[in-house]
Amino acid sequence: MSQQQFKVDFIGVGSGKCGSTWLYENVIQHPEVFDGNPKEIHYFGDLYEQQDFNWYKDLFAGSEGKIKGEFSISYMYHPLAAERIYKHFPDAKIIAMVRDPVERTYSDYQHFIRKGDVSRDYPFSEYIRDQDKLKFGYYTDYLAPFYQHFPKENILVLVLEEMQHDLAACYKQIFEFIGVKDTSFLPEGVEEKRNQGVNYRFLKLENVLVRTYRFMVKRGLTGFAERLKRSGLAQLVRKMNAKSEPLPEMDSASRQQLVDYFAEEQTRLAQLLGRDTQIWNR
Repeated sequence: MSQQQFKVDFIGVGSGKCGSTWLYENVIQHPEVFDGNPKEIHYFGDLYEQQDFNWYKDLFAGSEGKIKGEFSISYMYHPLAAERIYKHFPDAKIIAMVRDPVERTYSDYQHFIRKGDVSRDYPFSEYIRDQDKLKFGYYTDYLAPFYQHFPKENILVLVLEEMQHDLAACYKQIFEFIGVKDTSFLPEGVEEKRNQGVNYRFLKLENVLVRTYRFMVKRGLTGFAERLKRSGLAQLVRKMNAKSEPLPEMDSASRQQLVDYFAEEQTRLAQLLGRDTQIWNR
C-alpha cells in the first residue's frame, strides 16, 4: 500500500480519564475494524518529529480491507495535533470523549498517585489549588483546534455518562460514524469497565508498571508495549496487587469548589456541541 493510498478512517483524540480505553477496546472488537492498531500511538503529538510517516503506516500492516483507526489521548492536548492529523488525513473522523470535569479531576489525581507523581498522602484539596491541574477539564479549549480544521460532521464528541445509559444506541452511533456496515454489532463485555482506578497493596509496583509503559511509548516502542499489554502479564500483576477496598471518596468541600470552577466551562461546551441545556446536572 503506497503512502498516497494509505488512510486512517478514524482517530480518537481524548480526553484522558474519560473511558477511552474502554471505548477503544470495544470498538476494535467489531469484525470490520482492524484490531492490530495499538492504543496511544502518540504519533501526531510528541513522536511526530522523531518518527517518519512510514513508521506510523507500518503500525497498520495487515489492515487491508478493514476500517482503520487509533486512539491517543495526547492529541487533544497537543497544540499541533489537529493540524498534523488534517494534513495527512483530511477526511478522518475525529472521536472525543468527555466526562464530568469534576469527576475527571479526581480520577486524574488518583492516576497521578498510581504513577508516583503525587504522594498518596497529598490531600486532594491541596492538589486542586494548582490550576494547572484543572486545565484538562476545559474541554472546549482543547476541542477548538479540531473544529477549526475538520467539518463538524466529521467530529463526534461522546459524553461518558450518557453512553452508559444506553450502550446499544451509543455503539450504533459510533459504528455509523466510522463507516462500518454492521452497525447493530454490540461488543462482548461492553458493560465491563476497563483501566479503572483501584487501590493497590504495593503502590511502588504499580508505579513501576506505569513508568515502564510510559518509557516505551515515548521512545516509539508502541507496538511492543501493546503486545506486552495484551499478553495479560500486566493485568495479572495488577490483579494480584489490587486491594478489595474502594478508593476514598472526594471530600464535599473540594467537590463544591470544582463544581463552581467548571460552571462556565459547562456552558461553553454545551454551546460548542449545539445543546440548549447543560450536560452534567449535579
